[in-house]
Amino acid sequence: MTTLPRPARADAILRRILHNAGLVLSGKAAAALLNLAAFGIAMRSLGAEAMGVLVLTHAIAQTAASLVKFQSWQAVLRFGAECLGPARRAEFHALLRFTLGLDLAAAAAGAAVAAAAAWLLGPYLGLPTGTSPIAALYATCTVFLVTATPVGLLRLLDRFDLLARRDALGAAIRLAGAAGAAALGGGLPAFLGAWYAATALGGLALVAAAWGEMARRGLLQRDPAGRRVRATVAHPGLWGFTWSTNLMTTLSLGSGHAATLCVGWVLGPAEAAFFSLARQIGEAALKPSRFLTPALYPELSRLAAAHDREALRALLRRGLRLSALVAVGILLLLAAAGERLLCLVGGEAAVAAWGTMLLLAVAASIGFAGFALEPLLVSVGRHALALRLRGLATIAYLPMALSGLGLFGLEGAGVAAILSALLLLLSQAVSTLRWFGAAGPSQRDENCITLR
Repeated sequence: MTTLPRPARADAILRRILHNAGLVLSGKAAAALLNLAAFGIAMRSLGAEAMGVLVLTHAIAQTAASLVKFQSWQAVLRFGAECLGPARRAEFHALLRFTLGLDLAAAAAGAAVAAAAAWLLGPYLGLPTGTSPIAALYATCTVFLVTATPVGLLRLLDRFDLLARRDALGAAIRLAGAAGAAALGGGLPAFLGAWYAATALGGLALVAAAWGEMARRGLLQRDPAGRRVRATVAHPGLWGFTWSTNLMTTLSLGSGHAATLCVGWVLGPAEAAFFSLARQIGEAALKPSRFLTPALYPELSRLAAAHDREALRALLRRGLRLSALVAVGILLLLAAAGERLLCLVGGEAAVAAWGTMLLLAVAASIGFAGFALEPLLVSVGRHALALRLRGLATIAYLPMALSGLGLFGLEGAGVAAILSALLLLLSQAVSTLRWFGAAGPSQRDENCITLR
């Protein structure tokens, strides 16, 4: 066994986090470029109006999935790590039955909600008359967006490389489908088919990868003693943890898709297309936090379980410094090149969304700078508080966005995003400082920590 001083231990943990995040980043970066290329092909082939219909239709499915999907990957990480051995195979299988059941129920509910929303509310969300039936049919792809358990398994088993390949695969299918639809002169139905195929095949590939990795490691074998236990008995606190983390992530992801729907409602489908493009580019500053967070949670949970407050503080400081520097760098890059990128992807008309893109980039940079605060609160048992803070920021954002759109047009949504991001960052920072101040003395005050 090797011992390291506490600062060196924090550095080692941060390097491991960055390595796993780098694997995911490679897949997300490739997917982002491929998705932008597919978006550009569709935009130039369909025009802003029809492209807005495509964007709104896909946003309805994504919003429904975000609202109903349980973030069961967090439960797989939190409770699965301690029962991977053969002696606790029954507990591990009980956990998977529980999370898979949540996924299946959420998938069915999400598809029904999305189809009903597209059929009944489509005209109010900016969809032209006559497109509601095809939008409702497209909404069934929500089933393939609810794949939290396979994601959790691959993260638990340290197969971030398979997650990266899956992300790139789905985007490559979308680009190939868009290119084929454009070459054949297909209209909106052809492009909707390409988007649907990418979503469905990407989801199936993820399930296959997780199943194959479990089989390779012998995790599909039955419990040696033939035991069968209930998940809530084997894992106390499972329901409460699942509800809290699910609602937090739902609020975080759902608000982004809801913003696109708000734009379609107030300004129409063409503006929704420009807003979606501006959000894809402007929120690039936020993307790295989504790669780092899954790798950060396990490390924070281990330190919290050991009551090592000083190591938590050291890791948090390093993570926040790094995230702030990266966010500023990405923001400066977008300010310099964003206008040309908008023109390249969406044509000359898209340049009008440059101001909105910068505002969204500022909001994303604020969120990225404090990305480690919410995972810390969750890991130290303050998930209920973290949920309340996230809910407050989301509740405040929607009326601000609607008011801003009515007063200032598209840029009003960007201003609302900045105000919401500042509210969330300040409240999380204050809560984190209070926890560190209220916590008792660390139970591990030695100068060296064991490195596993």
